[in-house]
Amino acid sequence: MDINQTTESYLLNAIQNKRLSHTYMFEGDTLETLRRYGMFFALNIFGDTPRNQSLLVEGNHPDFYYLHTDENSIKKEAVGELMHVMNNKPTESEYKVYIIEAFDKLTPQAENSLLKFLEEPPEKTIAILLTIDKSNILPTIHSRAQHVHIKGQSSDRLKELEYLSEADLQTLDVLSLNAQHIKDTGENFTKLRSAAAEFSSKWINGHSLVLLDIKPMLDLCAERRDYSLLLQLIDGYVRQALHSKLKLDIFEPFKEGVKVDNIIGVNHLTNMLDEIEQANKMIQFNVHPMLAFEGMVIISKG
Repeated sequence: MDINQTTESYLLNAIQNKRLSHTYMFEGDTLETLRRYGMFFALNIFGDTPRNQSLLVEGNHPDFYYLHTDENSIKKEAVGELMHVMNNKPTESEYKVYIIEAFDKLTPQAENSLLKFLEEPPEKTIAILLTIDKSNILPTIHSRAQHVHIKGQSSDRLKELEYLSEADLQTLDVLSLNAQHIKDTGENFTKLRSAAAEFSSKWINGHSLVLLDIKPMLDLCAERRDYSLLLQLIDGYVRQALHSKLKLDIFEPFKEGVKVDNIIGVNHLTNMLDEIEQANKMIQFNVHPMLAFEGMVIISKG
């Protein structure tokens, strides 16, 4: 398995030192990578033996339950079945382990039902919750989980997005954008990326009409999280401009390059990054996106 060594060591140490928590939340930007980490952790909890490997691969391990769905939500009935199975004592191993893939898909009823189970879990039972969008998960569930942040592997991030252009894929990979979110936007990602690059170029170079570009750009957003995606893209463009100014070529999310006038200095670009961060905080606090983006531009001009 292609596992990050630091995370691997953390998980293995928890097993070896017998300091396992009842609940782990693996969070990241790519479900495929999270799935691999979850299976890696489960295997090592059971014991990395050929028999356990075989049982897990075949989906026949009696002490393991994997809950996932291709539907838009995971309902209370599915969680009820999981809890029924997990209430039995382990038969093959010291522990019982269950993984819920895309935990953010749980309906409110399912989440509340599972919360009671997490509050008083059966002895020797370990939950591994996988999520690429933790924002709507109940705070009480967050508080009961050990959080493990896992950056998606490049190959996993790009696997289901081969319909994108090479330039789009480079932006996606360098900025570590949420692959599932990009997949949900479909072909609209190309438009968002192009609009962000055009806006950023005008903003960096002090174009007098840059404010007029904000509304058409925001109109491309189908849902609120797209505003944060736009800010990630703008942040990436400005950072690439900063790297270019500093003669550093190691950061290049926009393959076609960035346009920066010679008179633009490093301090100006650094201040722009600060304003992008402030705009993102405003978005998180449900400020109207037009106000957040306009404020970002106006304040940066001084």
